[in-house]
Amino acid sequence: MIANTKLLEVRDLVTVFDTDDGIFHAVDGVSFSLDSGETLGMVGESGCGKSVTALSVLGLISPQEGRIAGGRIFFEGCDLTGLGNAGLRKIRGDRISMIFQEPMTSLNPVFTVGDQIMEAIILHRGVAREEARRQTQELLGLVGIPAPEVRMREYPFQMSGGMRQRVMIAMAVSTRPALLIADEPTTALDVTIQAQILDLLSRLREQLNMSMLLITHDLGVVAEVVSRIVVVYAGRIVEEAPAESLFHAARHPYTIGLLGSIPRLDKRRDRLQTIPGSAASLLNLPGGCRFHPRCARAMPRCRLEEPELLPVAAGHWARCWLAADAHQGGRA
Repeated sequence: MIANTKLLEVRDLVTVFDTDDGIFHAVDGVSFSLDSGETLGMVGESGCGKSVTALSVLGLISPQEGRIAGGRIFFEGCDLTGLGNAGLRKIRGDRISMIFQEPMTSLNPVFTVGDQIMEAIILHRGVAREEARRQTQELLGLVGIPAPEVRMREYPFQMSGGMRQRVMIAMAVSTRPALLIADEPTTALDVTIQAQILDLLSRLREQLNMSMLLITHDLGVVAEVVSRIVVVYAGRIVEEAPAESLFHAARHPYTIGLLGSIPRLDKRRDRLQTIPGSAASLLNLPGGCRFHPRCARAMPRCRLEEPELLPVAAGHWARCWLAADAHQGGRA
């Protein structure tokens, strides 16, 4: 154990996968922290390393495919990278829970949703089956599922996508975790249901006094939910800021591009803005700044040197030479 005031602190995390084409650096030097009761958004394109970061925190990287090759992960002062499987199992699903992207593949199709939630409660809380049943009904009601005593006897295929996601949320919060990781919790749901699920997560976070790490590819999803945002590109954090600061004064060209691609009702456009080019290959990364091949403002320096994550305003950091130079100029 170490003295640590943060609930979660990830330091210089490196997670790699061995492939036939070489070593794949899915997460490459990622650092961030999360306070008790805080909601942090992690945003970036598919394949940028967001989900792998979450799986690394939980110790769910398959040793046959990949490994944590560097860095440390502290949770409640405990170094998770130093724990074995037995130690991680005591924390995983209890003090840290995760909602996965697709509930239909995460839920077991041959067991009722009630049995699956009860199993988690019995495993981590050691209560009798009847008490687990009572808690399951209470949880289903808490996440907004009507007639929970009836619904708990249903199988996943009998429920809509939104209802299945509510079951996953009920299962994740059944142990009253200190940290809830929500990985793309609104994927494949229509806009109305997305809003309901995000509102539910926010309400549960307050009621249960949890911290939450919300992972998404859509900046619009996190706008009203999180207090702070980290933006990930090609395995690295390229910007970190309080949500309000990031939405009103983004400094990294990639973040600016993501914000520009959000549909807006208050601004007429013939077509949505897009970020040119394709995401950088993690097997064949460009030299210098990893975003420079797609950046309209790239300078010769960007092609040669990769910037550190540099302060550009109070509580606001960006991995960009332009942002850093503008900040230094403003201070001079």
